[in-house]
Amino acid sequence: RQRQMCIRDSFIPSQSAIHCCVIKGNKATKDVAALLQQNKFDVKAILSPTVPKGQERLRICLHSYNKKEDIKALVALLKECLTP
Repeated sequence: RQRQMCIRDSFIPSQSAIHCCVIKGNKATKDVAALLQQNKFDVKAILSPTVPKGQERLRICLHSYNKKEDIKALVALLKECLTP
């Protein structure tokens, strides 16, 4: 049986307010960042060669003013983007 992708597997463990979601490839990372930004989420694409090729990622910073609903909406949209 093929294991269904869990969005949690895309995140680098973090104990801080900064979280990174790995999305391999500069184009894919830029495309997902653009879609999230169009939906009013302030995420940043961190691209190769700043990070090693294959470890491109989105940088997501959480703030005290973020509501649970905001975070849930971000994760839902991100899951849509990452699910084949």
